[in-house]
Amino acid sequence: MTASPFKSYLATLALLMAAGALLAGAFVAVVDPYGLYGFVLRDGFNAVKPGLTRYQNQIKQELALRRRPQFIILGNSRAEIGFDPRASALSALGAGYNLAIPGTGLATSASQFAQLRQAGVQPRTVIVGMEFIDFLNPAAAPAARPVAATTAPAPARAFWRFDTLFSLASVKDAVHTLRIQHDAQAATLTADGFNPLLEYGAHVRRDGYHKMFAQRAQESAANLRRKSTRGLATEDFHALRAFLLAMAATQADIKLVIYPYHAQMLAMFEAAGLWPLFDEWKAGLILAMGAVKAQYPDARISLTDFSGYGVYNCERIPAANERDSATRWYWEAGHFKKALGDIVLQRLMSPTTGAPGDGQFGMPLDGASLAQNRARIAQERGACAAAQPALFATQLLATQDSHSGGRR
Repeated sequence: MTASPFKSYLATLALLMAAGALLAGAFVAVVDPYGLYGFVLRDGFNAVKPGLTRYQNQIKQELALRRRPQFIILGNSRAEIGFDPRASALSALGAGYNLAIPGTGLATSASQFAQLRQAGVQPRTVIVGMEFIDFLNPAAAPAARPVAATTAPAPARAFWRFDTLFSLASVKDAVHTLRIQHDAQAATLTADGFNPLLEYGAHVRRDGYHKMFAQRAQESAANLRRKSTRGLATEDFHALRAFLLAMAATQADIKLVIYPYHAQMLAMFEAAGLWPLFDEWKAGLILAMGAVKAQYPDARISLTDFSGYGVYNCERIPAANERDSATRWYWEAGHFKKALGDIVLQRLMSPTTGAPGDGQFGMPLDGASLAQNRARIAQERGACAAAQPALFATQLLATQDSHSGGRR
C-alpha cells in the first residue's frame, strides 16, 4: 500500500523546513554575530561584532563566564560606553570584561556578580558605576498593580540559546555582521563587552554636537520631572549594602565610581531641586560602605567622586552654528567618551596621579572628606558659571519648561 500524495507532500515539506532551519542555524553559527560559538573568527568576515539589541544580559554573562575575568565593570550605559577594559590603567589586572547594560541598575549588577560567583568566577577587582538617578523616588506613587502583573522572569538559558541560533532575528543579525565589517560608523561591541559608540560619529557629523546635547537635555529634563525631591529610596541603599557584602565576602577590591556627569547635567539637578539629595546620596553611599566594613574590617571598598564642575565636566558645548566643532570628553551630557573614561580609570588605579590644571578630578570620598568635596564642587561651579553662564540659565529654563509641559 503506497502513501497518499498528501502524506508525501507533508513529509517533503517537513524535511525542507528542517533543512532550512539547520541551514539557517549553521549560517548563524559560522558568522557568529554574538560571539557565542567561535568556529570562525576572521578579519573582514566576522571579527567585528554588532551591538547587542536583545538578550544583552544573557549574552554578556555567557561571554564573561567563558573569559573568567580577573576584573569586571558593572553599571549602565555610561559605564558600557565610557570604560574600556583594555585601557592602559587596567592592563596590570589581567583579563577583564565590561558587563554594564544600558538602562539597568544595582539589581542587575548584583545578579551578574552572583551568577559569576555561583559559576566559580571571583574577579579580584570590581568597578561599579553608581547612578544617582536610580536612587530617586518617583514624584507620584505608582499605580497599584495586580499580583499577576509582576516582571517577567529572565528567559531560561536553553530558550535564549536556541532563539539566538534558530530565529529570523539571528539570521538578520548575522547578515548585518557581514555588512559592518568595513563600516567605521556601525554600532559594535568589542569581545570584552565595551561599546565604542561608533554610530555617534555619524550623528555628530550630520547634526553637530549642539543638537546632541540639546536632545539629551530634553530627555533628561523629562526624566527628572518624574522624580521626587523629598527623599531617596531607602530600599536601594539596602540593596547596595547587600551587594557590597556579597562582593566583600569574596575579598574583591571594590571600586565604586560616581560618574563624571557633564556640568549641563549637574545644572539640571540643581534646577530640578535635586542638589540636596545629590549630597545626601553621597553620604548614604559612605554609610553603606561603613556598614559593610564593620562586618568585614579587611574589606577593600573605595568610593571616588568624579562629579563636579571641573575642567573636564565643564567642557564647552559647541554652539548651534558650530557644526564642525567637536568635543573631546563628552558625546553629550549623558555619556562621556572613552578618552575621559581612561582618565577616570587611571585615577581609580592611581589616586595620587593627577594632570596639571585639572584640580581634584576624582576625589576619594569618606566621612572625613565630604565637606572638603562639597567645597571643591562649589569652587568649581563658580569657575564654570563664570566661563559658561548661559549653561546654567538654559538648564533652569529647560527644567521649568518640562515641569510646566512647555508653557511659560
